[in-house]
Amino acid sequence: MSKVKTLVAKYNRPKTKFKGGVPKFSPTIKWVEYSIDLIEAKRLLQVADFTSKFDLLKVINQIESKVKYHQNHADFNLTKALNDLRSARKLLRL
Repeated sequence: MSKVKTLVAKYNRPKTKFKGGVPKFSPTIKWVEYSIDLIEAKRLLQVADFTSKFDLLKVINQIESKVKYHQNHADFNLTKALNDLRSARKLLRL
């Protein structure tokens, strides 16, 4: 269940404003990251206990909204995103 807690903690961090320079990430790269997290969350949902399922459903909802946001971004490249996701899934054995 530590994977469930780690994933829930990743998306339930308090919202703070960072004052330093933040590197800009491509929406394509962020889409791949969130898609991998979405796949992992859906797999964990099948084996999680009852109370953790509610937390995972909230996280899945957040991830899906972030995936949609990055997919609608002007700099999003679907072909590159799908190729990167396919490569990442092979490496991670998802």
